[in-house]
Amino acid sequence: MGENAPMIVSRSFFQRIPFIRISSLFLIGILINHYLQIDFYALGILLTLLLSILIFMWNNSQLSGIKIQNLLIILSILVCGMLYPNKINGKYLPTRLDQKDYFLAEICQRPLEKAKTYQSILWIQGRSYPKNEKVIVYFSKEKFDTTLKPGDQVILFAKPQEIKNMGNPFEFDYQSMMHNKGIDFSIYLSPGTYRKTGLRINRFRYLAEQARDKLVTLLAATKIENEECAVISALTLGYRAELDPETLNYFVNTGTIHVLSVSGLHVALIFLILSFLFSGMNKGKFGAILYPTLLLLFLWIYAFITGFSPPVQRSTVMFSFVIIGKVLRRPVTIYNSLLASALVLILLDPNVLFDIGFQLSYLSIFGIVLLQPPLESMIKVKNKSLKWAWTLLAVSMAAQLITFPLSILYFNQFPNMFWLSNYCAIPGTTILMWLTFGFFITSPIPFISGILAQIIQFTTNLMLLILKWISELPHAVIHGIVLSPIQTSIMYACLFACIIYGFSKNKTWLFGSLILLITLQISALYGKYELFNLKSIYVYNSKNSLIHLVNGRSNYIVCVGKYKATRQEINMIQNVCNHLKLQSPKFIELTKVDRFDAPDLRINDKTLRFLNCRINYSDQLKFTIQATDLMKFRRKNPELSKNEIVHEIPITRYASLNGKITYAINFTAHIKKAVCVFLE
Repeated sequence: MGENAPMIVSRSFFQRIPFIRISSLFLIGILINHYLQIDFYALGILLTLLLSILIFMWNNSQLSGIKIQNLLIILSILVCGMLYPNKINGKYLPTRLDQKDYFLAEICQRPLEKAKTYQSILWIQGRSYPKNEKVIVYFSKEKFDTTLKPGDQVILFAKPQEIKNMGNPFEFDYQSMMHNKGIDFSIYLSPGTYRKTGLRINRFRYLAEQARDKLVTLLAATKIENEECAVISALTLGYRAELDPETLNYFVNTGTIHVLSVSGLHVALIFLILSFLFSGMNKGKFGAILYPTLLLLFLWIYAFITGFSPPVQRSTVMFSFVIIGKVLRRPVTIYNSLLASALVLILLDPNVLFDIGFQLSYLSIFGIVLLQPPLESMIKVKNKSLKWAWTLLAVSMAAQLITFPLSILYFNQFPNMFWLSNYCAIPGTTILMWLTFGFFITSPIPFISGILAQIIQFTTNLMLLILKWISELPHAVIHGIVLSPIQTSIMYACLFACIIYGFSKNKTWLFGSLILLITLQISALYGKYELFNLKSIYVYNSKNSLIHLVNGRSNYIVCVGKYKATRQEINMIQNVCNHLKLQSPKFIELTKVDRFDAPDLRINDKTLRFLNCRINYSDQLKFTIQATDLMKFRRKNPELSKNEIVHEIPITRYASLNGKITYAINFTAHIKKAVCVFLE
């Protein structure tokens, strides 16, 4: 079977892809232990028992014995996965660094300029902490030492702060993202709190960053405009620090953000370019060794000049396995290569499994390999130009089809014009990579490199103009799509059932996909029913004192502070409205409105009455909630009593109301701390 031939789903196929079973079982084991936290010693005893039985039965060649051996191997791989990722556990129990002290630190990343600070990563070590701790650091711009580079050793006097989320509803889990990168603390350094020791630590990755910085400086020294130069640095070298947010939005809204993250696409393009350049060497016994060796060498050189960023490392490992698989000439090698490379990366760092880039990269490559050939074969095109256009569309559709549930889960939007924008972004990226590497090679010859720089400027500007036009088309992006993790899992199960049916024509899979689709619809309808009957109060952790009152689909935003809501706060509110399927909220600024009267909300004399809740606001928020079912209220608000913002919850029993005993639940909260209360 050729690599580009449609995949036939059968038992023999899966037997020829051992890594699909090994990787899947190991991955499931990691996930089980990550979410269930099973006892380490119990798992060790279980694995020892399984291996002992397997060794005892190894020479049993009977059919029943072989089946038992296979079951034992499956369970052993599963338990190995459950034992492996112990460093992921203890997510919210990081090493304590809660004292202001002197620390010896190592600069790990070139300081990037932000609006008010310079940001970098440090390895720090203190007198009480012999083990290095990775932290994110923010340098004040006042008297900032611009000579700081990766590898510099500094002494600093600071108090590391644990990274925490703001606590607002449905916010991005920044704490978990940083924890999965091995970072649990942050440090702010003002002038005079840090000083270079004069020593440098030489590491290979620091040399890689220095090589990338020299190439970025080389681009910046040309007549290429700042915006285009920032895009080129991101496209070819993965350096996105100088990208303008508005420019970034062009790529986000057109579904082409992947071209700005040097990863699978870029390494694939480098792979194709190198394959073309070295194609004449792939002959004879010597060529069979020289050709893959050169491909591997130059792929890793490219990874080196991009600073060995994690996405490039992942993609280079992936294509290295593909090249090795081609050399070995194994059947169905592309699937084995992909899954083997994923398994190696997970073994090196289990945290990579929870990285969004890792998930999307492997899913998109797998989708292209699996679905692009059958999609392309649906229409036979003989004209070369039309065939190229159809192939590119098939690639875009295959990648988008396999990744869209995960993209919606993380980003809550879908770019409708992805198919059109990729006709610009992918050829544009390919041309610009050729031109930019040509520019780097010819940089010692100013005449040639100057001409190439002008062509790069024109090509980049044209690509940006086209993407901007596409992003401004009507309905270019659908915003506010919300999927829960369970709904995303059901959607993927339905999608893969449809794919298997398409290859196997087994109607059982079609029936299963229909059942899953109905389950997804029931889940969505139930979620909407729950939301339409929702009665809740959210106090946001923000600059302004914002109180969000929700009654079904109608809702109010009460602004207690004196400042106008910022763009970040508007986006935060819109995110909550999207998740709760709310109408546009009614804004009430208490500095402009003394009284407000509606059927479910009354405001007067620093008192807010919403449904069965009264809030007195001044320096603090004093809640009084009247409830008829105390146990139900406690079930709805399990975090309320143990949240640090709550001072006390005295509960007073009132006389019966309509035959029911009523309770007054009182508590006090800080005016700018996140609070969430679900009412009856």
